[in-house]
Amino acid sequence: MTFFKIFQFALSLFCLITFSQVEAQYISVDTSLSDLDLVNKFVGTQSCVAVSNVKISGSTNGGSAPSYGYFTKNGSAFEMDEGIILSTGIAKAAEGPNTYRQDNGNSGWGGDPDLFDALGTGNYINATYLEFDFVSTESTSVSFQYMFLSEEYDVNKKSGCNYSDAFAFLIKPLAGTLPYTNIALVPGTMDPVSVINIRGYSPTSTCPPKNEDYFGAYNEQSNLSTSPTNFNGQTKILTAIANVQIGVPYHIKLVIADEGTTGHDSAVFLKTGSFVPNIDIGNDRTINNSNPLCENVPYRIQPNPPITDTSAQYSWFKDGITLPVPKNQTYYDVLNEEGVFSVNVVLGSGCKLEGSVTIEKAPLVQVSTTPLMVCDDDFNGSYSAKLSSFDSEIIRDYDPANFNRSYSLTPTGAAIDPNSDFIFNSNPQTLYVRVGAFSCSPKPYPIQFYFGAKLDFTATQEIDICDNDISGDQTFDLRDYTSLITNEIGVAALYFDTEAKAKIGDFLEALAFSQTISSDKIFYVRIEKPKSCPNYKKITFKFKQPKKSTSLKNEVICKGTKIDLDAGTGFQYYEWSNGVKGQFANEIKNVPAGDYSVKLTFNDCVYEQSIKVTEAELPVIDNVLIEGTTVTVLVSGGTKPYQYALDGGNYQNSNIFTNVELGMHIVYVKGDDGCAVIAQDFTLINSQNVITPNSDGVNDVINYSSLLQKIDPKFEIYDRFGVQVFNGDVSNQFIWNGTSNGRTLPTSSYWYILEWNEIGTPKRTQLSGWILLKNRNN
Repeated sequence: MTFFKIFQFALSLFCLITFSQVEAQYISVDTSLSDLDLVNKFVGTQSCVAVSNVKISGSTNGGSAPSYGYFTKNGSAFEMDEGIILSTGIAKAAEGPNTYRQDNGNSGWGGDPDLFDALGTGNYINATYLEFDFVSTESTSVSFQYMFLSEEYDVNKKSGCNYSDAFAFLIKPLAGTLPYTNIALVPGTMDPVSVINIRGYSPTSTCPPKNEDYFGAYNEQSNLSTSPTNFNGQTKILTAIANVQIGVPYHIKLVIADEGTTGHDSAVFLKTGSFVPNIDIGNDRTINNSNPLCENVPYRIQPNPPITDTSAQYSWFKDGITLPVPKNQTYYDVLNEEGVFSVNVVLGSGCKLEGSVTIEKAPLVQVSTTPLMVCDDDFNGSYSAKLSSFDSEIIRDYDPANFNRSYSLTPTGAAIDPNSDFIFNSNPQTLYVRVGAFSCSPKPYPIQFYFGAKLDFTATQEIDICDNDISGDQTFDLRDYTSLITNEIGVAALYFDTEAKAKIGDFLEALAFSQTISSDKIFYVRIEKPKSCPNYKKITFKFKQPKKSTSLKNEVICKGTKIDLDAGTGFQYYEWSNGVKGQFANEIKNVPAGDYSVKLTFNDCVYEQSIKVTEAELPVIDNVLIEGTTVTVLVSGGTKPYQYALDGGNYQNSNIFTNVELGMHIVYVKGDDGCAVIAQDFTLINSQNVITPNSDGVNDVINYSSLLQKIDPKFEIYDRFGVQVFNGDVSNQFIWNGTSNGRTLPTSSYWYILEWNEIGTPKRTQLSGWILLKNRNN
């Protein structure tokens, strides 16, 4: 053999082995079997059940892709070895892996009226069913095993939360008019098996789990490529059971259909040979049934009623494993075992019967004999308790549905009412608890009870509550003071307004933690803690107030100066905002303008008082009003009241000066702070209204030359016709001699206007009136 041929052979062998291993991961579906062959696969060669009138209906998709067929495990991890598949799509498409969604229905493929009648709701299409008649000749019940698989088990969509394809196993007597009964139900319920009613947990699922004990697996996450089937999810193997009468013909219909749409196909898998008659070997002895087997108590499993066929052969199993029991042994004795026990019986006629029962052991009683503490909870001097309150401490995993227990003074004494207060009369005292699981015989256990010590309080009797803002009341949280009352860690404190309420300790009677007081108030505090005895105590909350400094006030200082601030004596402690503090630090010196505060401790409470030091503003002379010889000074700003002085005279409180002489003057103003003096010049001008220009030295001119010291002066004269005859200025020194441009004016009355501004005063002074000109030369 050449090297090339050797290599080609090895490569082919490797591919064959690899392909075979890959193929063996998935189920195989054969759609070539006849209807009768399929039913025989389901029923087997069972002689105890006579089957007739077999019919399978569904879609054949033109004959090439039927919706039903025969499947085998094919070496995969699928839970059933072989059986029948009934699908709402194409049966062959159920083969793994789970690489695409099956949407193989069509709108022309109808539903099933019996399914609709059985379930009552839904719009069903794409139905596939298997139906036949049968008669049980030996047993009053028949059963078979099945699984439900569906594409609607989609952890990433919400459709499975309230939407599901439907199937039912319908049975009824062949004769008469009785309706179908659906036996495809979630165990222990009347709910039909569906995606809605059986669903597992997934961290990515939008639907909550339901009846998880019967859910198998999701096939669309980590096991997409290794899933034996092409469905998103599946149930566990379930068992359908129907009660029948021996010798009475029945009709059974196993039907599945899509709900609403042709997409998201589903299928039911029926296990080969699982359609068998049953025998009763007793009720399940389980915890859920409240009848598990007691320790060291034997229990016999056997058919009921007994099988009379003496040639019958028995095969006993535990959890599917054959038990070493003779073939003619009609029973199996269980002692301290649990599991699913089953029997296969072959009668002399060849008829095969099956039965199973689930056995669980009663939970073992585990009792703690650690001494238990009792307390005088209501402080009446006696230690009492409801014994039922200790159940969970004494019995591990205590559940009153699973354990029966009683308390007594002696191992065999009369039972004590566990829900009434039992008064302990010695310290310590031993009682006996008798405990048994379910109906198992109880055993006595001694339990010692002792008087517990009360939680400790500190020596604190009074707590100060300071009204630090001196508002007349103070709101506080009682919880903030628990650590002052007790050093116990992890206590719960409740406060009451009476001692009687504190003794009872009813939290509904407890005070709100937020309290407002305006005088001393008494509270009763009760402290509790797990594994400790409660205690209570009377606490007085003292209402206290600090006081203000009467010597401190807002101050005004002259610009650039400093001041001493003194809070006065009579306080326990001082703490100024500039850092000065101490028992005798009542004063801070040489502080400039600014905002200050001082915390004043008095009566063990602290009041914070604020002081504002500001620099004085200078007053402003707004105007000097002159009316004849009366001068009125108008001032604003600065610190009132003002004081006024004229020409170096004494200061006065009034801003009015009378009988002021003609000429220039200075008015002085200072504020009440005495920081600065402001001054304003003004001139008292002689008002003249007669001129006789005859050179006799008397009233020869109108002289307002004092306007030269004013700002923006104005002196104008007009005749009675409104013609200006004189305009005063610097060149004429504001002096009029009765002429106009050198021309002598006639005797008459003339109108004059005087205006000026005083220095530093924006307001203009205005005077006007008549002048009588008597010219004797006219």
